[in-house]
Amino acid sequence: MTITSEHAFSGLQKIYDQARPRYPQKALERIVDLLAESKGAEQGSLLDVGCGTGILTRPLLELAPQSKFTGCDVNEDMLSQAREQDADCAISWHQSHAEQLPFQDNAFHLITVAQAAQWFDRPRFYQEAQRLLIKGGHLVIIENNRQLEGSAFMDAYETLIETHNSTYSRDYRKFDYAQEMAQAGFADTQIQSFPWSRTLSHDEFIEMAKSSSKVQAAIKASNEAFLKELNIILQDHWADGEPVVIEYATKVFSGHC
Repeated sequence: MTITSEHAFSGLQKIYDQARPRYPQKALERIVDLLAESKGAEQGSLLDVGCGTGILTRPLLELAPQSKFTGCDVNEDMLSQAREQDADCAISWHQSHAEQLPFQDNAFHLITVAQAAQWFDRPRFYQEAQRLLIKGGHLVIIENNRQLEGSAFMDAYETLIETHNSTYSRDYRKFDYAQEMAQAGFADTQIQSFPWSRTLSHDEFIEMAKSSSKVQAAIKASNEAFLKELNIILQDHWADGEPVVIEYATKVFSGHC
């Protein structure tokens, strides 16, 4: 990870864990199926890189409780929240950069990355993943992406972020990870998409927005004018407290050694 990513979420761990969207069940089941393919059974060793507060790690453990789970992230604040949520100490948590991980060769059957790959030096990370995976082991990159097309509200929201954060673009995660994996030497690269929707109150949407490092930069740059304008946009598109409905497509990119 870059120096910027190392501190991007410092101090945001609690709101991040509370407000960020989870992953649809079918996407989680797809990952567990790949773990079973790698191992020949549902037991195995899984590493979640850029794990944050464990939003992906914990539900995967629930689906594959006999497997060994490890999470690593560069940000200690996020890891502190992950450990707090892991009351049974069922997951091993480590602070580490994605491109230089402190594990032995061929240690894992499956490696996951959730909402973090855009922060990585990906060519170096792919090499590191190949070192850590057993033969036949899978790399999975999963992302929740808001569907922008056809939504005047989402267009207004993205424009607001772009207006107040000059480094932000709504296309910041438009990478073909499957193609990148194939070029890095992974086999049978695939993309699967799982559509779903999330309904939030106005306050819940604002909390979700504030959990984003990109939005935090916009709030700081605008002297908090961003939040006032966001409230106006919410009222314009979802009047009288009408719940906000967000359409998502959760993409699962995968390939194996």
